[in-house]
Amino acid sequence: MALTINSVGDNPQQPGIQAETYIPDQLIAGNLKLVSANITLDAGTLQRGTILGQKTLGAAAAVAGKPAGGANTGNGTISAVTLGKFAQVGAYVLTALTATDFQVVGPNGARLAEATAGVAYADQIDFTITAGGTAFVAGDGFTVTVAAGDGNYIESVATATDGSQVPSAVLADYADASGGAVNTGAYIMGEFNQNAITFDASWTLAALTSALRPLGIFLKSFVSAADPT
Repeated sequence: MALTINSVGDNPQQPGIQAETYIPDQLIAGNLKLVSANITLDAGTLQRGTILGQKTLGAAAAVAGKPAGGANTGNGTISAVTLGKFAQVGAYVLTALTATDFQVVGPNGARLAEATAGVAYADQIDFTITAGGTAFVAGDGFTVTVAAGDGNYIESVATATDGSQVPSAVLADYADASGGAVNTGAYIMGEFNQNAITFDASWTLAALTSALRPLGIFLKSFVSAADPT
């Protein structure tokens, strides 16, 4: 946004008149206390009222080895390791039960669906285990570690897997992060006009309304965002 600079001399008192018209954008739609926060916007050129999500998850990396310690007996591999929609930060432990079946335990200790060698696995994390020339034995395994994200914000996309698929804030003002991350402000609680917000096409308004409500962000439908003139 360009800043206009007006030069003022020693004697600025000259006859003149000017007028300005205030046109509210009607983004704020209720009396619930607004709570704002300073955030870092990671990318995009976004308008005030854009629905944002926070990048809480980083990349996933896999290491072969018995979870109890030591190298695997089998020489199979793991590949195509990516994050699923509900991935968590921390270590996922994959332990062979047989030559082809693996137990999968998440970072919180919860046991997930079992994995089978040669079959693409899709859950909190996605991967494919491929058997090698030497078969796996019980106790072999892999550890897949999901790193924490940088905590920056981007426009929320429902199909993302880096944490930003969870809508959690409303951009408070126009921000241009097309050339790199910028500091800006966002609302993290309040009532907002659903006709004045901006959101990615992967979302429906009904889905956004439900997802934001538990965070104290309420979208209201009865306020017009039309130019009052």
